[in-house]
Amino acid sequence: MKRVLVVDDEEDMLWMLQRNLNKGMKDVEILAAKSGEEALALLSDRSVNLVITDINMPGMNGLDLLIEINNRFPGTGVIIMTAYPSNAYENKAMMSGSLRFIEKPFDIKVVRAIVEEVLKESEGFQGTVDGVDLIDIVQFNGLSRATAALKVTTGDREGMIFFKEGAVVHAMCGKENGEEAFFTILGFNGGSLQNIRGVQPPVVSIHKSIEALLFETAVKSDEKADHLGQNTEDIPSPREEIASRSDDHPPSPPSPTEEKANEPKILENRVEIQPTTFTEDFEMTEIQKILAEFTNIEGVHTACLVGRDGFLLDSLARAGIDSEMIGAIASSGFGSAESMGNQLGQGDLRMTMFEFANGPVMFAPVGDDAFLVIVADQETNLGWIRISIKKNAKKIKEVAAL
Repeated sequence: MKRVLVVDDEEDMLWMLQRNLNKGMKDVEILAAKSGEEALALLSDRSVNLVITDINMPGMNGLDLLIEINNRFPGTGVIIMTAYPSNAYENKAMMSGSLRFIEKPFDIKVVRAIVEEVLKESEGFQGTVDGVDLIDIVQFNGLSRATAALKVTTGDREGMIFFKEGAVVHAMCGKENGEEAFFTILGFNGGSLQNIRGVQPPVVSIHKSIEALLFETAVKSDEKADHLGQNTEDIPSPREEIASRSDDHPPSPPSPTEEKANEPKILENRVEIQPTTFTEDFEMTEIQKILAEFTNIEGVHTACLVGRDGFLLDSLARAGIDSEMIGAIASSGFGSAESMGNQLGQGDLRMTMFEFANGPVMFAPVGDDAFLVIVADQETNLGWIRISIKKNAKKIKEVAAL
């Protein structure tokens, strides 16, 4: 049995929600409280999955109740509702951990759908992400197509990045919003992270891909480093840093001293984040932005666009891989596969794969003059690669005007 607690000092609203909210929902009980104090007493007595509370109430208001619930009952989600919406209220509610912000008057069917969605999401994994820095978590949320909010706190500053089905769609930090806030948050010097599942973004203010945002962050970090006169010659480039993250071969284990120094501090659904540093001025081409959709698939470490003559047109590759050589070698294999299909009367080649001891290599034509080469490690999800090829081949052709 799942429990939803409705908190409102208006008896009519409380009566309506208590009797109508769970229609059509099996095993969902609706509880009611007329004040924040009464709600906390009830939460202390029994387990509740979700609280829906009004903001403006005598005594403890809804925002104070939200903060108390997050501190004392971190497993309970909270939705804020109000008849007096404002950006200040909404931002404060979101920064305090509210899953949604609902304006009165509302359609009970809409609220019912939100409750069903939140209760369903609460069945999934909810916990601490350990041993990674902020850029890892941003990429992880993208790959897992998460709808969530990452709250980052450092010193007296805090910010929040919103994800919708894996895309970064909004960020806020102080008076900053959108891309400006995103770049500010990624520039935080350390801090702690709270992962809040199921949070819907209040607005959509960011439309760039995660890859484009991260590389733009790299450029801004370089400009700042140059301004401060920092020496970055011996630090890996952002492209090498991000490409190397898909490498399935782990680096040499750290010494006990290093391991202890790098160990994150867990703070009840929070993890301390090491600062993310980018050091080389690198801006992705339009084709590379599309190729990044392949290298973001777990296990895929190289994506190349190669002309039929064997010349490399563009690529994203793991550090140390010679993309030019891949293009030269792959052209003969691609040509042989096409020739075999023609000889057997099988028609035009759409996709081919070579299975090697260390993983597969896949070819797919793009237009009349080029083809994709995807190189992956063992255990890579080939289905995701096939879907991405079908999705992006036409896009690459248009961008490259092949």
